[in-house]
Amino acid sequence: MPIAKRLGLFGLLAVGLFLVGCQGGGAKNMYDMAIRQWEEGKYDESVQNLIALTKAYPEDDLVDDSIFWIANIYEHYLKNPTQAIRYYRSLTKSFESSEYYHPGMRGLARTYSAQDKEGKRKAILIYNKLQERKLPLKENEEIQWELAQLYFDFAQYEQSRVELKKLITSSPESSLSPKAYHLIGYSYYLEGKSDLAELTYKETDRKYNFTRSSLDSALSLADIYEDQDRLSEAIRVYNTILARLEPKEIFHQLASNRVNQLRTRLKQTNKG
Repeated sequence: MPIAKRLGLFGLLAVGLFLVGCQGGGAKNMYDMAIRQWEEGKYDESVQNLIALTKAYPEDDLVDDSIFWIANIYEHYLKNPTQAIRYYRSLTKSFESSEYYHPGMRGLARTYSAQDKEGKRKAILIYNKLQERKLPLKENEEIQWELAQLYFDFAQYEQSRVELKKLITSSPESSLSPKAYHLIGYSYYLEGKSDLAELTYKETDRKYNFTRSSLDSALSLADIYEDQDRLSEAIRVYNTILARLEPKEIFHQLASNRVNQLRTRLKQTNKG
């Protein structure tokens, strides 16, 4: 859509004044002003001025920077995924050697993954492509986690576990590893393999020494025991959960109430 139609007369005038004001310093002044507008929360103005920069100085070194920030602002601040995808695609198609190429690819995959199934399939393809590149370890961990969640959304649990196990193997100390273990256990649970889910949750809790890191796995383990009327075992797990929480935390009180309810149920069962 032509910029005049998109902005209207007032917006066009504003961009024109912006260009005139920046002519002395060229693209750098335009870019700096647009970033200041972003910092001030003037997202529409920032985007339109970055677009103006790419049109006024199409050969400048700041064009790829500008396109990345246009896409980023549309994604995170203006909540316009259609435009975010448009500019992330423009960046990844035209600037493969840019420092913003990989962040742009991830932004494109991230935006697609929030769309319908077709968008999620596109995101999977992008993440697989990124895995073929030599990326920093932390970035690769995050890509494997995001890819595993997409496979999980499609109920492709085996493929999800493949990615989760890659993450655990390559980055055992990552903050994502406890989440990966839990998701593996949950995938088994959804497949009706409660025995494997239980085993995974128990091993995860032991691995992380019954700390907050494995809290999700402990809660899921307690749920399995409750579902199977293994009330004493559920109470035991809840007691380990209480030990890793501060008494002032809301969830500490909720867990404590749950223990009391389970004890009541256990007494009734024993009486029966």
